[in-house]
Amino acid sequence: MTIDTARPADYIRQSLNLVLGSIMWLCSSLNLFFDSARSPADMSDSNDSLLVPFGAAFSIWLPIFVLCFIYGVLQALPRNRTEPVYRRLGWWTAAGFAGVCLWGLINAFAPMTPFDWAQWGTAIIFVPTMLLLVKAMLIATAEKEKMTQFERYTVHLGLSLIAGWCSIAVFLNWTPQMVAAYTAAGLSGVISNIIMLAAALIWAVVIIRKSGRNPVYAFPIIWGLSFLVLDRLLDTPQNTVIASAAAIGIVILLGALIAKPKTRLA
Repeated sequence: MTIDTARPADYIRQSLNLVLGSIMWLCSSLNLFFDSARSPADMSDSNDSLLVPFGAAFSIWLPIFVLCFIYGVLQALPRNRTEPVYRRLGWWTAAGFAGVCLWGLINAFAPMTPFDWAQWGTAIIFVPTMLLLVKAMLIATAEKEKMTQFERYTVHLGLSLIAGWCSIAVFLNWTPQMVAAYTAAGLSGVISNIIMLAAALIWAVVIIRKSGRNPVYAFPIIWGLSFLVLDRLLDTPQNTVIASAAAIGIVILLGALIAKPKTRLA
């Protein structure tokens, strides 16, 4: 039996995940330490999109940050230095966590006038960040049976939650820019927002099916849509069209989770 030896890249991978998994929370809370820093809530409030959910929806970041911190610690353990699952996951998660940290820095400090660097910067950085974290979630889901029960409740759970939440957040970040383009082409604001919501749902359904109907990935998206329905119904004036579209989206996602894949003929 050949014993796999640690390589320099293993130490770098472990260190990056430990550090970046720990400071994501800090980078998203810079307003607590600097008066000049914007909070994520400030950015959401400045977003005039109809797809911004009720503020309580963003509380999902708390368990995500905690679980990603635990994952970073697990990555850094000596016994996981050469563990194949952590090797497969490590670079994807490190890059994804770095994207979340960069998002937090742009959100906090990038200028919003005369050009909205903050809005464009957060939207752009969220695209590769989401793709990296979705890739990590797919790996974790494929390797789930090789994990211990504790790893399933930390590694798989945390990576699935952050991938799911970023999957809907990326469309929220791009909505103001795309709606401006759609309305310039003659579409109404409501229709423009529905187009972005439909794009988010298509992406979510594709990944739900690709992940073998991972319910933990779907949960943050359904969570966000539920609070979107609530906000559009509590808003003054109400926007029942967007609320109805989000409610239909929830049904579609639940259907994607329940429906079994068609059996392929040999």
